[in-house]
Amino acid sequence: MTDIGPVAPTHPASFHTKSFALQHCRNCDVVYLSPLPTSADLKLLYEDSAQFTDDHYTDPAQVEKILDYYGSAVRNLGLAPEPGGRMLEIGAGLAWVSRACKAVDPDIFTLAQDVSSECAKICPWVDRYFVGSLDALPDNAPYQMISLTHVLEHLVDPGAVLKKIGSLLAPGGRIFITAPFRPTGWQPGAGIDAWLRYSYLHVPAHVTYFSRQWFERAGHANGLIVASWDNTHEDDQAFELVLRKA
Repeated sequence: MTDIGPVAPTHPASFHTKSFALQHCRNCDVVYLSPLPTSADLKLLYEDSAQFTDDHYTDPAQVEKILDYYGSAVRNLGLAPEPGGRMLEIGAGLAWVSRACKAVDPDIFTLAQDVSSECAKICPWVDRYFVGSLDALPDNAPYQMISLTHVLEHLVDPGAVLKKIGSLLAPGGRIFITAPFRPTGWQPGAGIDAWLRYSYLHVPAHVTYFSRQWFERAGHANGLIVASWDNTHEDDQAFELVLRKA
């Protein structure tokens, strides 16, 4: 691990840990937050805080923009299950991908999962909204599609979660992932300055900034193939990924 530099919490809550740093793994080209947030800090972030009340999620023009993006992704990447198929949205929040799938085919079964109940009653496009951990998910039937949009970067053990969702995916099924990538133009050894200006530097919420190499290795270990990778979104600051189960 190579130190990039110190970062302070960007969230106004009072966290157990006060000082953090970013580190770069040259072997897998991943940037990590150190130390990891505590379980109490995670609860404060995701269960005890309102996350979806500002204009970014409620302004009609912004909602239209978000739905246009996810609708285009579902269509252009061939993500939607066959008619009558099943999809699972993890860390769903407002369940944008479920909504996009329903727009393609109202008969697709949509299951949303989140640890917070904030959005559970305001997503009529979800057939079932489960509030609880992924390990407690009551429906483990195979899914033709699973989505994690701006979710995986929040998890303290993303490898274990990828293994779990791979076990829930039907053969030939697809996992759709979006997440922050890195500041525009940043390269290993360039230091901390670009990160301090990065709109996706959310401390301690964002734990991992992934690379294609990480997904190729973790996917291979779980029978998943990188079918599509695009890290050019938002001026190279975010990526879009599709994993396919062999």
